[in-house]
Amino acid sequence: MLSENEYYQLHVLYNNLHLNIAQLAEKLNISESSVRRWLKKPQYSERSSRELPSKLLPWHGYIDRLLQQHRYSARQLFQMISEEGYSGSYSTVKRYVNKVRPAEKKAFFKLNFTSGDAAQVDFGYCGSIPCDNTRRRLIVFVMVLCHSRYMYAEFIPCERTEHFLQSHFNAFQYFDGIPKRVIVDNCKCAVKQNRRHGEVVYNSQYLAFAKDCGFAPDACNPYSPNEKGIVENAVKYIKHNFAKGREFNSFSEANLALRHWLDNTANIRKHSATERTPLEMLHDERRHLSGLPVNKPNCSITRPLKADTRCRVWFDSNSYSVPAKYSGQSLTLQAGTEVVRIYSNGLIAEHVRCYGRKVDIVDPDHQKELRQRRSRAREQQLEQDFLNISPYAEQFLKKMKLRELNVRQHLRRIVVMAEQYGKEAVANVLEDMLQFEVFRADYVEQRLMNRSLTEFIGTLHVPRAGDCMNMEITPPNLNIYN
Repeated sequence: MLSENEYYQLHVLYNNLHLNIAQLAEKLNISESSVRRWLKKPQYSERSSRELPSKLLPWHGYIDRLLQQHRYSARQLFQMISEEGYSGSYSTVKRYVNKVRPAEKKAFFKLNFTSGDAAQVDFGYCGSIPCDNTRRRLIVFVMVLCHSRYMYAEFIPCERTEHFLQSHFNAFQYFDGIPKRVIVDNCKCAVKQNRRHGEVVYNSQYLAFAKDCGFAPDACNPYSPNEKGIVENAVKYIKHNFAKGREFNSFSEANLALRHWLDNTANIRKHSATERTPLEMLHDERRHLSGLPVNKPNCSITRPLKADTRCRVWFDSNSYSVPAKYSGQSLTLQAGTEVVRIYSNGLIAEHVRCYGRKVDIVDPDHQKELRQRRSRAREQQLEQDFLNISPYAEQFLKKMKLRELNVRQHLRRIVVMAEQYGKEAVANVLEDMLQFEVFRADYVEQRLMNRSLTEFIGTLHVPRAGDCMNMEITPPNLNIYN
């Protein structure tokens, strides 16, 4: 439909510039049929929609009388008039009921908070961010002191209990104090069950954290976001005045920029609700905040798990190594926001927490220990395979260890010969080598290669370093140098 300005522009272009129908359609970006229709109109008029007679029209009086008797819902009215013969749709009934009985807008009391009384917390979603080998949701945790409107915020990789608790403690450190209450919504990190007419069941770990810090958790009623409207507005403020249009390459970069914005913009601006800056009001509110605990409360989560045969435990889609001796054992994992610790009777492994996907985090010392264990196992197996060759193998091994440095190399070669020539042939050679006091693999191999000889003639001469000391050498004639 053309606006009034476009209608007069159409007639000016047609009467004064003499553009044709196609040119007018292209100029005004409308169809040629629309151009012809609007040129025929002597004056501009909006097109009125033609109202068709409604099937509900005969029932208007009946519905009005029912609504005067009781506050029926649109669904109830539809069922009642359908039983009386109405053949129209439910949506028609709903539209009419909304017209004659508009929804009432809720009214709320303005909440006032005394100095140091309460803080409100909430999460917000601000897009995504690269993290290790994947991308994660960019979640912002926000806590606001209700009296001064002083705000703390940080970006976290996930809405987990350990991040929820750690962010609380970071906020208390930023405020340099703790309020009497912390108002939370019904997130699983804080509340397990909250029914409108029942008792609130809090997360046990959150209750323990609150006790250690000295504040009381206060859950909002279900579906009542107005009860924490201060922090709701703070989350919107961060989304639209800080995060909008910004891109970050890491959580550390995002949090560094956010902290600078908090200190230099958000907390020093004149707040519309108090007509003062949050920083100015914080100086007064700090006197009513309780002090930080002497010992940092536990913000980690604990999970029972079992190490697999590769000496790994799995947590949050990533694997972490443990010492080889704990393979297949039941262990306990304690995960914080930065560190993952694994316990048996005591601490057995500690790793930097990874937020990627399917990453294998390995401590080189755990691998070294596993390699040593496997090396010892292979050495024991090699000796056992050698001792199984012959009854004389044990005596041969003892004497070899006294004479040779690299015993494993000789054992490995002899075991291979046993597979190649047979154990019986190697056993016979070992018995002969004991008689000749020879304990090297190369002589065993030479003997096996000559095993087709039916008779062993002569004594096997084996030169040794000691034999050379008994040799007599004619002294050289030094006179030739005169």
